Amino acid sequence: MIEVVIRRPQPQELKSVRAVVQTVVDEVYGSVWAPPVPIDEEGWELSWIAVADEKIVGVVRTSAEWLDDLWVLCNTRGCGIGKRLLAQGEAEIFARGHETLWLRVVQSNSVAVEFYRRQGWQIVRTFPHEKFPITMLEMCKSVPQNEK
Repeated sequence: MIEVVIRRPQPQELKSVRAVVQTVVDEVYGSVWAPPVPIDEEGWELSWIAVADEKIVGVVRTSAEWLDDLWVLCNTRGCGIGKRLLAQGEAEIFARGHETLWLRVVQSNSVAVEFYRRQGWQIVRTFPHEKFPITMLEMCKSVPQNEK
């Protein structure tokens, strides 16, 4: 079991946060796009990071009712880090007063799709990506009735 702390990144860690995201994105989507796959340049200061042994091993970022990003380094997957980061992101969105949470995921990323489904997310629609020749899924999750 890996001991992990979930916290906000420090300003001096933002390049490392972005580097972790780039690493995971390239691992996951390198077969779809030639690395480096384009990622957002800004906004990582609003993320939550998972830190193990003083290294950033995962990142989650939200905005409004959306889960924008959730990335966990390959060598630390299967240890519950993604689940903890997802719970942190969901709690942040719920705290904003949203009763339904939303995310988009590449349809061919079956590992991620199944991860979200196991955490109670449901596929709402399938649609073509705005810029790239790939199919996306939009998923949602509602606040449990007993938590309203």
